[in-house]
Amino acid sequence: MKDAALRSLLRDLQDLQFDREGKESDLEILLDYLEIVAVAAREKPSHLQGQGMRSRSLLQAIQRVAEAHGLLVMQTGVVIPHFHRAPHYDARFFDWERELERQARTREGQVLWVYRDADLEPAIRAAAEGETDVADVLGYPACCVREYNETGIRISEALFRGYQTEYGAKDLDDFIRLAKEHAKVTIPPADRPRVRHVFPYVQFSPCRDCAESSTSPAAELNWAMKRLATRVSPAFQRALEKAVKAEIAFRKQQSRR
Repeated sequence: MKDAALRSLLRDLQDLQFDREGKESDLEILLDYLEIVAVAAREKPSHLQGQGMRSRSLLQAIQRVAEAHGLLVMQTGVVIPHFHRAPHYDARFFDWERELERQARTREGQVLWVYRDADLEPAIRAAAEGETDVADVLGYPACCVREYNETGIRISEALFRGYQTEYGAKDLDDFIRLAKEHAKVTIPPADRPRVRHVFPYVQFSPCRDCAESSTSPAAELNWAMKRLATRVSPAFQRALEKAVKAEIAFRKQQSRR
């Protein structure tokens, strides 16, 4: 898609009227738009809309605009987390957790994938079902996605240990009961998720190695997305910079509470 067509796509996205619902961050919305433009520009394979903070009206509006500009769209259930290794605890409890996730998924509504190539559809479905991770279909660095997934596994393991040490859980029924009760446990700092806000033009959290290098895969993607935003619309790029500063100020304010 040529730059004129990319600008037209971006204008239509920026003109969208929608109910924000849980989608309160200006930066997140602008990055959604940038990712969709990146898909159209073949800078990334696909964009996933609605997995985190969700606005149903925004999702529907984006679908209309994407289709009007010749992009392909697909709705799936919320993406099931991919486990690159089994957690170190009772496999029966892990199976129960996975089934619970699948049941919850049927109640959570759907997410929207925006992409260009129909050949990507089997990979999208596999990622949505948790059979593979999302790195390839979203064009994210495999190292960053793997670290994010590993953090989720370590939190699950910490919860299981907490049920044992803090509540004396011994058998499967004990663990299931505590999970259903949302029993609180202490998560060690080393196992807590660490979000690194160092690359403002991407929607994933970089892994430690990527965050510490200006030439890492995550850094290169960040600069590529910034270049794309600047090329398509300098005013849009400035709006992104303004949103980044507002987001940083908001997070600092939240951290003081």
